Amino acid sequence: MNNTPDSARQWRPIREGVTLAPLRMRDGAGSFLMKFAPGSRSPAHSHPGGEEIYVISGTGRIDDLAFGPGDLIYTPPGESHTLHARSEVTIHVILPEPVVVTE
Repeated sequence: MNNTPDSARQWRPIREGVTLAPLRMRDGAGSFLMKFAPGSRSPAHSHPGGEEIYVISGTGRIDDLAFGPGDLIYTPPGESHTLHARSEVTIHVILPEPVVVTE
């Protein structure tokens, strides 16, 4: 068993207003946290292996799909999208395979 305290997480910038903290990652796949500042967005990207997102806090949309705290969003393999943060957003992401940035 392994415990990584919150104070040990290393947040790194992905783009302006977006940061990522790996939880259990290997070669671009695995589990991580992301934070989005209000008005920020992810780059457009696709998911060859699908994706699961649990919304910890905040509101926004993934393309036209609105989300809020407690929502679980599943993206089937092969789909593409962009996340837009309305407020400050924190999500937990599980990726079986790395994403492909399309912009």
